[in-house]
Amino acid sequence: MGLTKAHIPAIAWTLFIATSCLLPASVFEDFTFDSLFELDKLIHLILFFTFFVLWALAINQRVKITFNEKIILLIISILYGIMIELIQSLTHHGRSYELGDVIANTIGSVIGVITIGILIKKLPLIKKHLPFLQKLY
Repeated sequence: MGLTKAHIPAIAWTLFIATSCLLPASVFEDFTFDSLFELDKLIHLILFFTFFVLWALAINQRVKITFNEKIILLIISILYGIMIELIQSLTHHGRSYELGDVIANTIGSVIGVITIGILIKKLPLIKKHLPFLQKLY
C-alpha cells in the first residue's frame, strides 16, 4: 500500500497532535470558567476522534471498513495517545502525564469507531457539498 492523497490530512493531523501536545505549558494562557468543564479533555476527545476518522479514510478506500481494521486503528490511536502523554512526562516543559487525557483520547477514538461507518456512507453527500474532498477520498 503506497501513500495516496488521502494520507496527507491524516499525516498532517498526526503531526499537529504531536506538536500541539508537546509544546511547553507556558505557551498556553490560563483559562478560567472552571476550565470550561475541562475544555482540555474536550479538545483531546476531538483531536483523537479526528485522528481516527482521517486515518480510517486514508487506509480504507472501500465502501466499508472491516471490524478488524477498526480494532487495529483503535489500538494504534490509543497507543499514540499514551505515547504522547509519556513523552510529555519525560520532557521538562511544564507538561505531565494525565490519565484523564488518555481517557479523553480513548473516548474520542471509540466515538470514531462507532461513527466511521456512517461517515463513510455519507461521504458522497459530504463530497457533494465540499468538492475539495473529491481530490482526497
